[in-house]
Amino acid sequence: MGYFNPIPDKNVYTDIILKFVIDIIVVVAIAFFVIYYFGDKSTVIGSSMSSSLANGEVVLINKMAYNLGEPDRFDIIVFKTENGTGIKRIIGLPGEKLKIEDSKIYINGVLLEDKYFDDNYESGYVSEEIEIGPDEYFVMGDNRNVSEDSRFSYVGNIKYEDIIGKVWFIVSPFNRVGFVN
Repeated sequence: MGYFNPIPDKNVYTDIILKFVIDIIVVVAIAFFVIYYFGDKSTVIGSSMSSSLANGEVVLINKMAYNLGEPDRFDIIVFKTENGTGIKRIIGLPGEKLKIEDSKIYINGVLLEDKYFDDNYESGYVSEEIEIGPDEYFVMGDNRNVSEDSRFSYVGNIKYEDIIGKVWFIVSPFNRVGFVN
């Protein structure tokens, strides 16, 4: 008859702890790699994107989104500016003709259903129809009355090469954590 030892060898516990520590190190390394190479974070400054994004919120940016596909209308993007970065929503795509008349956006002569803003706002220089250049995007803030965006010549259209990535998740403050739409 064999002998049963109810107390396992110390090596069993050491192996379990070592495996657990190695698993944690691997997960942290993968998370760091993904965030560093494929993502980034940014802090919203100002109220030009309210109510979608509020001043002081920290958002995650998917830097790979546009390596795998093209920016879409209504995506919220982070882009390079002369003074740092900006966060706005894409309204017009490359090659489209855009005009704002009576706070209504027309793209290629067709009224755009604007679900992000329904108040009166300034047309800027696009009260006359403009054509968006190749590799350029027309962006606007959701809070159009305070947003400095593509409607104004000192901002203009955003070049594809200046787009850092797509905003996809709010990480702070805790009561607003979640996906961005």
